[in-house]
Amino acid sequence: MPKVKLPLYISWKQLKELIGWPYSRAHTWRMMFEPEYVHDPFPLRGKIGAHRNSHPLWYTPAVLDYFKRHGLPGPDDIDFV
Repeated sequence: MPKVKLPLYISWKQLKELIGWPYSRAHTWRMMFEPEYVHDPFPLRGKIGAHRNSHPLWYTPAVLDYFKRHGLPGPDDIDFV
């Protein structure tokens, strides 16, 4: 089986299409910041630029670790580009 090539940081579109994140933007935000998810929150996003409209990016290894902890399906054999 060939390795899946993923970037080290992923955008929202890549989170949905490459990794298969099943939730909406609003629910993802809730999973990062609301108190009911404080026991195991979704990894926080960062931004490359300081501008408020900069695209949010997630650190791919943290997202994949979250997938494993919660039993969500994701790629197994990964090569970071």
